[in-house]
Amino acid sequence: MGLNLVRAPGAGLVDGLLRTAKEPRLTDLRRLRPRAAPLLVLLAAALCAPPAAAQTDGSSADAAEDPLAEAGRRFDQGVAFYNAGRYGAALAEFLRAYEISGEWTVLYNLGQVSAALGRAADAYVYFQRYLTDGGGEVGALRRSEVRDSMAELEPRIARIAVEVDVDGVEILVDGRSCGTAPLSEPVVVEPGSHVVEVRGELIAGGRERREIILASGLTETVRVASATPPPPPPPPPGGGAEDDDPVWKSWWLWTIVGAVVVGGAVTAGVLLWPDDGPVYSEGSLGTLTLGVTW
Repeated sequence: MGLNLVRAPGAGLVDGLLRTAKEPRLTDLRRLRPRAAPLLVLLAAALCAPPAAAQTDGSSADAAEDPLAEAGRRFDQGVAFYNAGRYGAALAEFLRAYEISGEWTVLYNLGQVSAALGRAADAYVYFQRYLTDGGGEVGALRRSEVRDSMAELEPRIARIAVEVDVDGVEILVDGRSCGTAPLSEPVVVEPGSHVVEVRGELIAGGRERREIILASGLTETVRVASATPPPPPPPPPGGGAEDDDPVWKSWWLWTIVGAVVVGGAVTAGVLLWPDDGPVYSEGSLGTLTLGVTW
């Protein structure tokens, strides 16, 4: 299948994938301003981004190349690789072009190549990001086409929803960071076995790891509880905290007062007990005082 690129009105970078032309040119890309944000930042959002291929400069000439010129060259090379059926190489070139330019239109090409490689989850995420980042600049026909592609991919993907009772902890799926809790939506993954990890100071041992197996078309929810419950909310203003109670309402004060009263009564009884009185000295019980005269 051949690859062609169609200009999207106002998009700046041509972004269509059709079936005929062999060597499309990418002149509009060279007039765009380069964006500094790296690929992994641009794709992070609420979903885990598909993995980016590592790139290295092949020569000092490549390092000195104008960024937009390189982006255009990478994109054209990706088109040539796609037409030759070398989808892995095409993916690497499109990723590099997107890393340099940050143009949302390249996400469409990344979705198409990922689908050709059988990476349904990556393709779905790229198409989703294409529609989100493109917004109103995506034409009605193209939007409908991308939505149809996503609907076809839907039965081939699965989702993982991660719920944590504390905010701000890091969530990773298969070693790839997906952001911090709470995630805005479930993570799109391929069906099969996955490892979910939650890292944070409030998690027992600093992290918790779960292994799950998902069938296609399903959403699995992973719930993680922190080792330390969240702190209670502060008391409302003027709520009458215990420290603000008057002293005479304190339980410890009345405990001390009661002990003093009892002790005084016992002491008084001992001191007032008379020394004289009738004494019975017969029998086996010893000496008993039979009467008291006050």
